[in-house]
Amino acid sequence: MKKYKIIYADPPWFRGQRMMSSNKSDRHVEASRHYPIMKKEALCELPIREIADKDCAIFMWVTDSNLDEAIEVMRAWGFKYKTVAFIWQKKEKSGKQVCFMGCWTMKNCELVLLGTKGAMTKHLKSRKVRQLQEAVRERNIHSRKPQLIREKIEEMFGVLPRIELFAREKTEGWDVWGNEVESDIEL
Repeated sequence: MKKYKIIYADPPWFRGQRMMSSNKSDRHVEASRHYPIMKKEALCELPIREIADKDCAIFMWVTDSNLDEAIEVMRAWGFKYKTVAFIWQKKEKSGKQVCFMGCWTMKNCELVLLGTKGAMTKHLKSRKVRQLQEAVRERNIHSRKPQLIREKIEEMFGVLPRIELFAREKTEGWDVWGNEVESDIEL
């Protein structure tokens, strides 16, 4: 099976409760209405270790309410959590912040965690990539992530064998796996 040095994943996290948007047209958005969701146990069982090279970095999308589960999944896949690589501060085209009602605070960010296995620092091309990334969210597709994050990963590590897991579209230069694309590998 092909091995990758970069794994970029946007797992379909199960969330026990719905988040509400400050935008009335977006109220009660549930991920399960848009795509099949997975519980932590099912995510942990995916054979990601089989596609991870001996030196490999994982970039995993997560919301703050799923941080503990994301780190558990990362460990199950053979990675050690290192840091929050990116914080996506969501904006509308108008520049207004996107906000969702959480249990405690208004949510307007998503996180990308970084985990590694092996010696990935020898593959690092740039340490000057900023953590906070402001990007306009696309309202036409639920959960679409900004292309900017893929570009920042490439800036950090250059052109290494890379795959996007749970992909929703094909991106040039990246292998993909997911139920909404023609996958480059089978898991």
